[in-house]
Amino acid sequence: MAFHHPPRAAQGYYRYDPTALEAQGPARIFPYSGTDGLVRYLLATLGQRWLTEGQLSQPWGLLLETAGTQARSLEQTWYYLTTQLVDLEVFQSGWFNLDLPPDEQFDVPFVKQRRRMMAAVLAAQKATKTLTDPAVARSQFYASLNQFGQAPPLMLDVHQREGGLSDREFARQRLAGQNPMMLRQIQPTDAPWLDTWQPCLDGRSPKRLDLAQAAANQQLFVAEYPLLQQLTPADLQPGRYVGSPVALFQTTTAGGLEPVLIQVEPGRVVLPAPTDEWMQAKLYVQVADVTYHELIVHLADTHLSMEAFAIATPRQLPPNHPLYRLLRPHLRYLLAINTRGNEVLLSPGAAIDNLMAPTREASLALINRAYRATEFGAAALPTNLKQRGVEAGTLADYPYRDDALLLWAAIARYVTQFLTRDYPDDQAVQRDPYLQAWAAELGEPLTQRPASDFPQAPDWVPPHLATAAGLTPELCPAYGRVPGFPAQLTSVQHVIDIATQIIFTCGPQHAAVNFSQFDYVGYVPNGPLAAYAAPGTCDGAEHLLPTVAKDVAQMELAYALSGIRWGKLGCGEAMQFRDRGDRAILKHFQADLAGIEDQIRDRNRQRQRRDGVPYPYLLPSQIPNTINI
Repeated sequence: MAFHHPPRAAQGYYRYDPTALEAQGPARIFPYSGTDGLVRYLLATLGQRWLTEGQLSQPWGLLLETAGTQARSLEQTWYYLTTQLVDLEVFQSGWFNLDLPPDEQFDVPFVKQRRRMMAAVLAAQKATKTLTDPAVARSQFYASLNQFGQAPPLMLDVHQREGGLSDREFARQRLAGQNPMMLRQIQPTDAPWLDTWQPCLDGRSPKRLDLAQAAANQQLFVAEYPLLQQLTPADLQPGRYVGSPVALFQTTTAGGLEPVLIQVEPGRVVLPAPTDEWMQAKLYVQVADVTYHELIVHLADTHLSMEAFAIATPRQLPPNHPLYRLLRPHLRYLLAINTRGNEVLLSPGAAIDNLMAPTREASLALINRAYRATEFGAAALPTNLKQRGVEAGTLADYPYRDDALLLWAAIARYVTQFLTRDYPDDQAVQRDPYLQAWAAELGEPLTQRPASDFPQAPDWVPPHLATAAGLTPELCPAYGRVPGFPAQLTSVQHVIDIATQIIFTCGPQHAAVNFSQFDYVGYVPNGPLAAYAAPGTCDGAEHLLPTVAKDVAQMELAYALSGIRWGKLGCGEAMQFRDRGDRAILKHFQADLAGIEDQIRDRNRQRQRRDGVPYPYLLPSQIPNTINI
């Protein structure tokens, strides 16, 4: 029987948040480290609960509200001060790490980059503070960032060159924008749509487009946002709107796409024309696309979907385990940035609440629903492309797909070389108790998991208080932490596929959907985070756009979300391999990445000549090793 000594100390530090179970969403870290953290959590949670349920007299309620407000203000001040005082390295050390497991906090070099980014944002805020014209505010914002080495967003130049959001650019962004994950080929099950749309096209153009025939010829593609259909008027912020439009595209003889129509809402179909109505329709699609991108493609499918692996890996695998050595460099800072994201994105009054159309509660529900509906294996790049009907050979030019497949193949070769040294056959996988424990923690129904996966209240805490604070879940759900993840691993290839997907998601996939944000969402007329009028209520496309204050806040967010690049994919400094054999395999990976860099640069020169826009987000030199921003 194989020896099995689980990392007990790590299991004490890395604990799952039991309060996330009710939402049925991604597994989250419990961000209160140690028993002292549990005490802080109990005091904060029970106090808030008593306040919410009216269990305190008014004086005590006012006192608790005031204390909470001051505590949040103090926390923000402390965050700012420790960033500014990063040269005093003690502030980034374990002495001030109260919420995360040891060594999960950002280190000094990273925080120095954050300090520079914060300085750039503050300077841009100052430059736009008194401006009332959106175009002038954008110009001053970009000029201020330029002083810190940040070029203006690509879409500023494109919109100026093409007189706004052209049909060509609108179609191109489905393949190479900030969200290249929505386009799919029309399927036979879409026939009711085609039947509904065909009469809208008949007689409207000299050359009749037969939708059924075009679909049979694999010439029709659609971008749709089905989860947004579930939003009701009560789920939207007052004065803001996002719908669930459907955009239909057909292939062109040049190998690209062109729009055929947009169904803004059921019964309202708009055809391409030089009209304000058509521009509004395109903006409604852009709003839905950005909403889906921020909440699901970016936040749920990269940041939050990887959090369970960042917790389970140190909990079940000792540091010398081959899978730990392989994955750990790609999970660094993930817990730190996700915990920080709880404040800047997900908390009441934060970015999602302030800028997007769905309410905070509705946004969280969309994230959780999307996460639970997608099985782990379905998110693998080759599987995703095949399911959408956009694999190689269906569209002549698809920058995201074409560049991403190069990186997926390189990562798969690297992972195969790394793991087959320790797992020469399937039996070696099946006999590894650490590997099996890791899979069980991620894939077993939670009804079968031990209570020690979650924080345990000290014995001196009355059980009813622990239950009231959510520390003792009454009933765990009968599904695994990661949807569709196997509770047992039976083959080497299975482990290789899983590790490849994790590394790809933490590196290239996150880079593609994160670092494109400033170029596409940082120019607000291209991709507003919310529309400010519902269909049929607006007399001009410009009235769909936000106020100057919201416009500037969106630019700030887009820059802050992509303003730091730390740790290049596969670089020695980020990987920190000590084993000679590991370093030798890493060199092969680095050589692969160098070849891919040259190949993508050649492609981008062609894209620049053809479209006037490159696709730089999957250049290996531009991909961080981890999700850390």
